[in-house]
Amino acid sequence: MFRRMTEQEIAIRKINNLRMVAVYEFTEAVRRGEADSRGTDADRDGCTAVTVLYGDNEQITLSELDPYYEVLIERLFALYGEMEDPLSVMMNEKTRALFESGRYSEEAHFQREFLAKKSAAMPALPFHSRDSRMFLPVVTFVLRAACGILEREATVVSQTCGWRGRGAVTLHSRGTDTLLPVEVAMVRDREYRIRVGEWPEPGRADSLQIDVSWDNSGMEAAFATHRGNLTGRFSCRLSEDGAVMLYEASRDGKQVYYNREKIPAEPVLKAVPEKLRGLLPAGVPFAAAYRLPMGIVYVVSREAKQYRDIDKIDYCAALLFPEAEYAEIRAWTRVENRSTQVILRKNSVRMKRAVLDDGRIQTYFEPEIAGASGIYKTGLAGRYFLSE
Repeated sequence: MFRRMTEQEIAIRKINNLRMVAVYEFTEAVRRGEADSRGTDADRDGCTAVTVLYGDNEQITLSELDPYYEVLIERLFALYGEMEDPLSVMMNEKTRALFESGRYSEEAHFQREFLAKKSAAMPALPFHSRDSRMFLPVVTFVLRAACGILEREATVVSQTCGWRGRGAVTLHSRGTDTLLPVEVAMVRDREYRIRVGEWPEPGRADSLQIDVSWDNSGMEAAFATHRGNLTGRFSCRLSEDGAVMLYEASRDGKQVYYNREKIPAEPVLKAVPEKLRGLLPAGVPFAAAYRLPMGIVYVVSREAKQYRDIDKIDYCAALLFPEAEYAEIRAWTRVENRSTQVILRKNSVRMKRAVLDDGRIQTYFEPEIAGASGIYKTGLAGRYFLSE
């Protein structure tokens, strides 16, 4: 896929003739508990940085907080893996152990099963056609919570899914059933704005706005009434270790609710309905599942191997939207030196999957992700696949 690149990204992609690589850790450069946009290692202290000497005394230094850090790591792993004499690159023993471990690490095996399949550049059915089915469970959860904060007894009687993000929720409150129209609009990838009409006061042009977003590190639903007197957010931090929910709400500028809850792990066979298990990559040993209160299921796998002082850990995580029969899946490899705590990532995979009306599964591999393997870039990125 062609796109405009920055000067720094072009410089990184032009790196050749490696002469020296130094990987080191800045202790306490990142405070414990800060969110990591890549969704891993958020609780560790420190920040990894890389200095590269190449070509005619050219040099580049980036830390993992810099925008093109993962692009640089991807380039270094690729160059080191292609070298006939990798020992010609100056690096200390611990750094070389990291690169040697990465040199022989394989891509996620489920990628290879798609390479022999016929692919398409266009989907059989656009994923966004399921928007209302994806988010009506989020709407009903937020409505129940908001009614509780306003001290109203309320019951969701029914929910109706429409086409292209439209739907409706019937809410029973104060002895009356009210039909609340729902509109879902995508702001950008993984960011949606939901408008719920006729609430909290039917017939008064009131509405509830819910902004839903998610990334590697978590998911959030922030809400506010049209008049602004009720605001709040329900966020969930996701990692390979589990899921933690945070609930906050304010009324007329004063905080009226706060709670933090750790979501218990469950066996995958219990938490994931049978019809959705086909969305999970075949052969990946998913060990635990977490049912989020917004009607979404988070599933995670972790496989670890050791090589001297090096830990190589393969991760795979999936967000399942049961009502929409839709999943977003990502996988990556983390290579860590136990003695120095230096961490590198590679073999990134990002895919979307959905069950179509005829039972087939549509899979899409996202383009332009940092740390992807050559196989991913040349044979999978930006392509759609249909199961038989």
